[in-house]
Amino acid sequence: QAYRGVPLDQSELTSILGEIATRSTADFAIVQLIRVLMLSNGQYDSLILPVLEPIPFWLEANEDNREYWSENHMIMWMSSDWLLHEKYGKAIDSTLEKRLRHYLNLKKQYGFYEFFSSTYAGYCLSGLLNLADFSQDVEIKNLATEAAQLLLKDILKITNNKGVFFPVAGRNYVGKYE
Repeated sequence: QAYRGVPLDQSELTSILGEIATRSTADFAIVQLIRVLMLSNGQYDSLILPVLEPIPFWLEANEDNREYWSENHMIMWMSSDWLLHEKYGKAIDSTLEKRLRHYLNLKKQYGFYEFFSSTYAGYCLSGLLNLADFSQDVEIKNLATEAAQLLLKDILKITNNKGVFFPVAGRNYVGKYE
């Protein structure tokens, strides 16, 4: 809806925002909210930013609610934090830029360890595409674009000539590819 420039479904937005504080996988929703923020020219800033402000975007002492440790979570948290920093001046921890560049360079050099995952590739891709589409830092934008292209090439490897996606690796859930 934000991409098309039409008003967001307010009940859906309210539902998403209501779960952010307690959801262990809040990053799944936050990457969507980041896209809304970047595409809506400030229209939803006053609704979304106050909800995101108290959320820790990386593992902190005594944090035991959210998931940060797998490949897809890492890029969703880091990309969201980075873009909020660039656009809104959000304070970031002293390691974010180094971690983000390192992550993107690792993916570019070695690929993805959740390869062929119909479940998690899309989440990785959402974080990468947010950076590719919206980062103001040219190097990060380019690295994210290259990493996204590599991930998409992996997905094409398990797609047949009729466009059917047939993952056979672990970390796939039938509902994500049927």
